[in-house]
Amino acid sequence: MTQTLTDYDSPWKEALDYFFEDFVALLAPELHVLIDWSVAPVFLDTELQALASDSPNGRRYADKLVKLHRLDNGQAWVLVHVEVESGPPSGTSLAQLAQRMFTYFYRIWDRYVRQKMAGVGSSGPIELDAKNTSFYSLAILTSSTDGPSVLIHRQRLGKCQMCFRFPVVHLRRWEDDRVSLVDLAALNPFALVVMAQLDAQAHHGASERLLTKVRLIRLLFQHRYDRRRIQQLFRIIDWIMCLPQDLEPAFEQAVGAIETELNMPYVTSIERLGEARGLQKGLQKGREEGLQEGRNSAARLLSAMLERRFGQLPAWVTTRIAQADTETLQRWTLNVLEAERLEAVFE
Repeated sequence: MTQTLTDYDSPWKEALDYFFEDFVALLAPELHVLIDWSVAPVFLDTELQALASDSPNGRRYADKLVKLHRLDNGQAWVLVHVEVESGPPSGTSLAQLAQRMFTYFYRIWDRYVRQKMAGVGSSGPIELDAKNTSFYSLAILTSSTDGPSVLIHRQRLGKCQMCFRFPVVHLRRWEDDRVSLVDLAALNPFALVVMAQLDAQAHHGASERLLTKVRLIRLLFQHRYDRRRIQQLFRIIDWIMCLPQDLEPAFEQAVGAIETELNMPYVTSIERLGEARGLQKGLQKGREEGLQEGRNSAARLLSAMLERRFGQLPAWVTTRIAQADTETLQRWTLNVLEAERLEAVFE
């Protein structure tokens, strides 16, 4: 794959496009109950780009500006800012974030409300009614475990004061409530995106990341979303938790085994998976070599998962892995996820 292990901002943008209502329901429930979701969200990417041309470099963001329809028939313009830096925020960076979010708010108001009210720059009908238009700003800090739930940008001189407040989600707080995320994922697919982000940031070792990624993909299939949602979520999780190239064949084997077990061939055959994820597959004349490599990849995956779960493997385990065929290796690999003792994997 071409993405690096820390390419988090692009999949977040895609996740917000696909699952915006689910995102709001999970991370901004106070906003979710105010919106008429029977009216499709309108994504204002072009308008946001026009406002963000002087955004600072050196940090990684996923920003979305979305127009929603409120239950009281008004408009809600929602600015979502996802901070995807690798480290926790400092006091200085939080203050800068508050100022930047205020700047976004003012620019949106100035360009798309005030100028429309005055009829500036448009000969068409007024699109926004200032009395019936509201704004909601939300910041998501993916690497933060703790901090204020509301940030404030304030200016004051004498009796003159300006105060801009907006909510902040410290995503890694969910690490302490993983059980709730698993339960929520049954109804809200965005919980899987959050779990993928948490796992990607927590597990930097290749074998450890492979194990957690397989477990998350298994959970994805177990919730039995429709085909389209599974494919979209698979792409996002695969992107956030991308693996070193040498572990990709082992991951494909694990996904194929999960699909076979649950009778849900939504992502693979291996040929379709390879096409969707940009991987090069062998030519037909190399089919026999490919089958052997598939068996070897399944053996490597099983060994890595067993070592991660149970520690150094005894000789009898190594012998059984060496003698097993591909189908058996795949079955044992799935057993690892739920086995409480080493012997149970091979039962």
